[in-house]
Amino acid sequence: MMYQTRHTKRSFFNSSFFKTLVIFLLIMMFALVLNVFTPMRSLVLEIVSPFSRIGNFFYSNLNKIPNFFSDKNKIIEENKRLLNEITNNHLNIADYESVKYENQKLREELKIKPAGNFIAASVIAKSPQIPADSLFLDKGIEGGINSGDLVLAGERILIGKIVKVSKNKATASLSSFADAVSYGYVARTLEPLEIEGGGGGSIKAKVPIDFDIAIGDKIMIGGSFDFLAAIVGVIEEDHSSGFKNILMSLPVDVSRINMVFVLPIIRE
Repeated sequence: MMYQTRHTKRSFFNSSFFKTLVIFLLIMMFALVLNVFTPMRSLVLEIVSPFSRIGNFFYSNLNKIPNFFSDKNKIIEENKRLLNEITNNHLNIADYESVKYENQKLREELKIKPAGNFIAASVIAKSPQIPADSLFLDKGIEGGINSGDLVLAGERILIGKIVKVSKNKATASLSSFADAVSYGYVARTLEPLEIEGGGGGSIKAKVPIDFDIAIGDKIMIGGSFDFLAAIVGVIEEDHSSGFKNILMSLPVDVSRINMVFVLPIIRE
C-alpha cells in the first residue's frame, strides 16, 4: 500500500515571529517612553528613587556600625568615671563640713567666751526636738555643771539656767520658759523689774502705767556680774487698769546658738 507524502508549507509569519515582534515593540515603546515622554520618565524615576536612596543610606552607614559600638563603650566608661568622681566629691564635702563645724566651734569658744570660770558646752538639741524654750547640752556633772548654774550665750548675755543634770548631759531652761520668773532692772533708769517667761522665746512684765520704760530698753539681771537678760519690744498701755503690759525677747536668736557657757553658782 502506498501513501502519498504531504508537504506542509512553513509560513514565515508563525507564532515565533509574532512573539519576537511583540518583544521588539515593547522594547521600542519603553525606549520611547524614557527618551521622549519626559513626564513619564520622571514618574518612573520617582518610583525607583526611594529604593535607590535606601540602598545608598545602608551602604554609606554600614561602615559606621563598628564606630557606634566603640562610642557606646566609651560613654559607659566615662559614666563610670564620673560616678566615681561624684562619690569622692560627696565624701570630700562631708569631711569639709565636719572640719568646718569643728573650726566654727573653736572660733566661737575663743572669741566669745566670757572672762571668768565659765564652762563651754555644745548644744546637742533644741526645740522642736525637745520642749520649747529648752536646750540640751553635752556636758553634765563630770564636766563641772550643776543644777541652778547660769547659762550664757556670750559675753554677759544671760539666756537661762540649768534645771536638770546627769553624769554627762544637762538641760537648760531659757528665761522665756513659760512662768519662769526672774528679777532684774531697766538698764537706762535702774528701776527694778520682775520679768516672767511667756513661752516661745517671749518674756513679759506688767508695770504701773507711769513706769518709765521704752521700746528698746535693756533689762539686766544683777549678781556677781550684771547680765543682759531681755530687750523691750512692745509696750501696751491699759488705762482702764492703770498698768502697762511689756513684751520682751531674749537678747539673741536661740535657733542660731550652737554653743553656750555655763557659770557655776557659788555654793556654801
